[in-house]
Amino acid sequence: MARRRPYWTALWRPWAPPDERFGLARLPAALPRHILAQVLPDLGEFAQAIAAGEEGLRIPQTAGHSYSEVSVRWGLGYAHLRHGDFAQAIRVLEPALALCREMEFRFALPVLAASLGAAYLWSGRATEAVLLLEEADDASTAMRTVGQSAFIIPFLAEAYLVAGRAAEAREQADRAVALARAHQERGREAWGLKVLGDVHAHQPAKVNQGEAEQAGDAYRSALALATELGMRPLDAHCHFGLGKLYRQTNKREREQALEHLTTATAMYREMDMRFWLEQAEAEMRVLA
Repeated sequence: MARRRPYWTALWRPWAPPDERFGLARLPAALPRHILAQVLPDLGEFAQAIAAGEEGLRIPQTAGHSYSEVSVRWGLGYAHLRHGDFAQAIRVLEPALALCREMEFRFALPVLAASLGAAYLWSGRATEAVLLLEEADDASTAMRTVGQSAFIIPFLAEAYLVAGRAAEAREQADRAVALARAHQERGREAWGLKVLGDVHAHQPAKVNQGEAEQAGDAYRSALALATELGMRPLDAHCHFGLGKLYRQTNKREREQALEHLTTATAMYREMDMRFWLEQAEAEMRVLA
């Protein structure tokens, strides 16, 4: 049986040379690979996303087209970021941000800086992460790019939370949800709600019952949206958040905690999200 070509190759006609621009600013041959690398991770299709991004990256590198390379690197870096491979995300995104600054590619800077900042955050580099994410937020706000802001702000809220700036984290999480809802960005709303759940669940042994209930409401709202939209990694993160919340705040909810953590563990394993799988397994061991 003939081997099927990856489906993204249908987005580019094989007779067109890869370095042909057709009068466009970016190489059309690289563009669909960049988009797939950027979109597929939120569906949990990491192998396809990374393959598309790597193939897309070869095109501008061969053609010597830095403008297109920046775009493709962002998509590929985002795929690694959502997969939980932060070292690979940093390897891809750092040269992209350097190129972006060198070329004064202002429009791409906010999303690149935000993605790299998020990768720094989960690599234990919280101070650098906050600085990059604040730069990204400032740049996006100055350009009034609402879609970019909705992408950036949940990362900024996470960074503030990890850095111990809980009040600022809550402010940014609320801002993320409000902005996404105002502009009907349902996927971004789901990510914002998940981070809002994290904020309310921060140090759950010290939060009151009201905080715990708000955390649970935010996680469940995010989970409902993630399930509806097929956002499987976010779905798993919401189950993980609920499992930790139930385990740490209410000993009577042990069965629910176990159910959510079991679901999160299974989903992380299925998507080969190893960093997050280790976190979920550690929670399961505490619960045992």
